[in-house]
Amino acid sequence: MADNPHNGHRRRELDKFRRFGMDIFSDHEALEVLLYFAIRQGDTNPAAHRLMDRFGSLHAVFEAPPEQLQEVEGIGPHSADLIKFVYALIGRYQADVASMERNRDKLTSTERVGEYFAPQFAGEQDEVLLAAYLDGTGRVLKCEEIARGGHTHVPVDAYKIARGALLCGAVGVAVAHNHPNGAPVPSEADIQATYRLRDVLEGLGLELVDHCVVARGKYASIRRACGIKTGWRV
Repeated sequence: MADNPHNGHRRRELDKFRRFGMDIFSDHEALEVLLYFAIRQGDTNPAAHRLMDRFGSLHAVFEAPPEQLQEVEGIGPHSADLIKFVYALIGRYQADVASMERNRDKLTSTERVGEYFAPQFAGEQDEVLLAAYLDGTGRVLKCEEIARGGHTHVPVDAYKIARGALLCGAVGVAVAHNHPNGAPVPSEADIQATYRLRDVLEGLGLELVDHCVVARGKYASIRRACGIKTGWRV
């Protein structure tokens, strides 16, 4: 049996999307490709043109009631369902992004830094050092584990932290480590490590926002306890 001549066209259009993305498509071409997933055979280009002619714009096609979509020649229940599902999915995506932006962690105070890190140490039996890399608004670009030690010590690798911050394009860094069997009270070694980290970061144009010690769900700010100055908004 001869191959359907439209199959080659569909493959080429999908390959074009994979290579170049959506920007290369006109609105009716985007609809044409979308309809592939409801109309398994044949040419969907005429139906896409008729949708645009009937409703006048891409957003109006998606907003049209399903019964009006089915008034367009070539658009049956499956095609109308697909269009409405994609439209609803776009709405879900936008709502999810908006929610994420509203609730995304912004470490703009010592309290926010402590509240951000404290839950991450729950159940840890070893000392662990975490670093969060921040943009200019205090938004967390990335948080990663820097080191894991024994029950009483974890090394603070200032250069590893600085490298991670630079790779993220961060302007600030907040770090925290836990005292699994103790209290959230910084040791002398913690304080000296904080000063060294601050100096390394400042030398690269980065800001040490805070270094918190966490124990049993509570936290303490080394920056605040030692009066370490910062230009950050904590």
